[in-house]
Amino acid sequence: MSSKPKFPTILAIAITAIVVAAVTASVVYIAIPPAPATTVTATVLRTVVQTVTPAPTPTPPKAKFKIAVVSDIGGRGDLSFNDMAFKGADESARDFGVEVVEFISKTELDYIPNLRTAAMDPDIKLIVGVGFLLSEALVEVALEFPNKFFAGIDTYSQEIVKSKHPGRYPLPNLLDIKYEEHKGSALVGALGCLLAVHYNYPHIGAVLGIEIPVLWKFEVGYKWGCNWAIEWFRKNFPAEYEAKSKTTGNILTVDPKSRVLWVYTGTFSDITKGYLAAKEMYAKNAVAVYNIAGPLGLGINQAVEEIVRPKGLTVGPPFWIGVDANQDWINPGFIVASMMKRVDKGVYYATYLVLVGKFEEVVRRYKGVLLLGIGTEVEGVPMEGISVSTLADLDEFIEMGVTAEKILGKPVLPMPPTEIRRRVKEMRDSVPSWIWAAVAELERLIREGRAQVPLPLTEDDVKYWRGVLG
Repeated sequence: MSSKPKFPTILAIAITAIVVAAVTASVVYIAIPPAPATTVTATVLRTVVQTVTPAPTPTPPKAKFKIAVVSDIGGRGDLSFNDMAFKGADESARDFGVEVVEFISKTELDYIPNLRTAAMDPDIKLIVGVGFLLSEALVEVALEFPNKFFAGIDTYSQEIVKSKHPGRYPLPNLLDIKYEEHKGSALVGALGCLLAVHYNYPHIGAVLGIEIPVLWKFEVGYKWGCNWAIEWFRKNFPAEYEAKSKTTGNILTVDPKSRVLWVYTGTFSDITKGYLAAKEMYAKNAVAVYNIAGPLGLGINQAVEEIVRPKGLTVGPPFWIGVDANQDWINPGFIVASMMKRVDKGVYYATYLVLVGKFEEVVRRYKGVLLLGIGTEVEGVPMEGISVSTLADLDEFIEMGVTAEKILGKPVLPMPPTEIRRRVKEMRDSVPSWIWAAVAELERLIREGRAQVPLPLTEDDVKYWRGVLG
């Protein structure tokens, strides 16, 4: 790994502690702050959606067996992806009475040995592999152990089975757990572009990791959400749209294909590359940068800090947007929201399906893919996996952070909990309520099937959408 900028000590500690801060709350609609004194049109007010909590997953009887989680490279402390998977296992242990066994992969060569070792334990019934790169290893070991259940987070294992072992497709003991990242990314893309409109910035940004198919969904959804938001603003605030369209430096006046600055860094671990990519975007006046590269968010945060510290700012802009877990607490006031991809829920639901004896049935019915998103139900059971962070989420993360500090004997939170809450609320309240209302409207339209966010699955798909969106 290349040398890194010097990060604040608490953020370095946060990398190792984020797992303790994983939230267990159900997915909710976006919380909308009270309207400010400025006039909001009746059309906008009609779009406000009330907070709704989906029905909880039914709790099956507790059963005594083990589940194993095999991490991707790095294991715990990856700023949420592996950590969220382990958190989902911990929640399963709490609610279902299962025992959790952890296998940490130091390199890709560890995948198969870790999966195989887990499968050889007679008490382990479910083995979860975390990450796209475990896809082939999961297929190999699942074929060797037909009496064990295997689930992969963000994997394409059943596609491999279909290609290489067509007579076995779908493999009944193997489940790929995927997410509607394109929809969640559309929501924060809309949020970012409306921030740019309001604060008179020309761009939003996105720092991505390795270019793999799952990240295409983030990229295209984010760009699409930005364009949706511009059109929403034009329809709901025609006079303001006309006025801002005649100014310079506003996102309404730039080439639509250059509204979003984006780059694949080729890494999920080199924080310096995230810092350098974000620094360039902020230099070009991006109002917010979306972290689509896990730990590289710390690099994005460093780029923000270099801008705000000399100015003595306590609230953005500039902002950044968190990913996977609720990252709003890392630097309160400058992370406008997080696109929460509930990897923990994926592990939890896979455990649930094993417990109720429906794992193989779901594999057959859905061709080996469990898709978690917005408004998702599987066999009549709510199984949502995508949301935008709320103040309620923040409270739970803070409480988990306090617990982590007691366990580790080290600082985890950047400041006292009351100060974190105050700063995040101050930041959210500073964002006009019509922006939150627009994002809530888009979520409602997606949930109702009235807004179709593009879903790029192939190279041809992503090339097409880059041609349309930039």
